Amino acid sequence: MIRVCKPDAPRRLAKDGSARRKRDCAAYTTNSNDYLNGTRKFKFEKTIYGHNSIKDTLRRVQYGKCCFCEGRFEAFAAADVEHYRPKGAVQQDENSSRLIPGYYWLAYSWDNLYWCCQVCNRENKKNYFPLANPTRRARSHTDDIATEKPLILNPGGPEDPRRHIKFRDAIAVGLTRTGQETIEILGLNRGPLVEERLTRLNELSLLQDIVEIFASNPELKSLPLLKEARHGLAVAIQPAEVFSAMAADFLASASNAEASEEVTD
Repeated sequence: MIRVCKPDAPRRLAKDGSARRKRDCAAYTTNSNDYLNGTRKFKFEKTIYGHNSIKDTLRRVQYGKCCFCEGRFEAFAAADVEHYRPKGAVQQDENSSRLIPGYYWLAYSWDNLYWCCQVCNRENKKNYFPLANPTRRARSHTDDIATEKPLILNPGGPEDPRRHIKFRDAIAVGLTRTGQETIEILGLNRGPLVEERLTRLNELSLLQDIVEIFASNPELKSLPLLKEARHGLAVAIQPAEVFSAMAADFLASASNAEASEEVTD
């Protein structure tokens, strides 16, 4: 998981989303009890937050990768516009009751929207949004979300996800409680995902072996294969590459191991 850096909100979201938010907030103020008991429900406009301009922008700034697992997907059908704070309902964990409504006032907030694979979104995250202290949860647009301490990392920050999650080979490891909760809730160590990471890791291991073997031989240092291998490793840690966080940790670990061997020798 790497940090997502967004540009300004697309015009459609800034204009139509703002108008819809005002309408929804006014409706809640007038009929709050009805929304809390489920008599009334918000009808969110997917044509606004899910407009192609929103999808295209999110896809571009996320390099076509899921904001959580860093997997890449090509078809629109394989991804959703994800609400970091759930809009319709929210749940602390699987043993807790669903609270309605969710963060309805953030349904069209640019800071709350990401591009996410359907496995992370629909099969794992769902309506879960755990807080370190659930009693501080914002329940309406009049509450301050700044008092919350989410236990799911926000891909857009302000904290860098890399301070909370590292990789030991193909396995995501939580360095903090937030990192651990994020891995667990999103299923970041689910079988198929780990297998995809292992495939990528094997590719990187091969490139690393080529560099180590060829670079140690003066007669082979100028071979095109060595240059290509070095280039492949350099590119692997760039944010546009699939599983770039894992690649960065793998190469850092390999470098540390090499340095340790040199000291021992």
